[in-house]
Amino acid sequence: MPEAMLLSDYFDKMYSTHDRYWWREPGRHSLRPEDYPSSLLAQQTLRVLVPGLQGRALDIGAGEGTDAIRLALLNYEVDAVELSAVAAAKIKHFAKQAGVQINIIVADAQQYQPEGRYDVIVCNGVLHYIEDKDGVISRMQDATCPGGINVISLWSDYTPVPECHEFVPVYSDAEDGVVTNRYKTWPKEFIYFERDKPEAAHSDLPPHRHSHIKFIARKPD
Repeated sequence: MPEAMLLSDYFDKMYSTHDRYWWREPGRHSLRPEDYPSSLLAQQTLRVLVPGLQGRALDIGAGEGTDAIRLALLNYEVDAVELSAVAAAKIKHFAKQAGVQINIIVADAQQYQPEGRYDVIVCNGVLHYIEDKDGVISRMQDATCPGGINVISLWSDYTPVPECHEFVPVYSDAEDGVVTNRYKTWPKEFIYFERDKPEAAHSDLPPHRHSHIKFIARKPD
């Protein structure tokens, strides 16, 4: 088993390895749902969002900023929270290339306290690195406007964590676990349990598989 390292160090190293670690294919900032045949979550999010709404959006664990940039292109005022300073610098660079402005906050999602209310909160690929999911979700839900949406994706425990990912602690959730139960009373625009899927998003690791919990939930008015 690989030796454990700090989560911030892990992501700094990961994002320093490539000019782009995620979404290397062209069209990564397209606003057309049909341009994402391999990403149900991207498709469904774009179908739910309202272009030109001029609302507020929060991306927690923004990575290199692909989701945040799409939101900004849809005319949302976007705050992007990212643990890795290396990734935060890349968000700034890629946002400039895309011609949008994003407020970038270097912070740990486990301690981050949102300011004000948001129409959209995205938390994509973050919660499986957090043991206290309930605390993070509680803050997200409190920061969501009535009628606003939360877009969630994390690993489920349907597939064991591959050894190649055991550089840092991982806390996958059950399909009927903490995360889905916290959103039990929120109507779902989309929900999907993706089971035992071959991972193809990054080429620097050996072949492996993941299962995911993916959904879009709307806060009751």
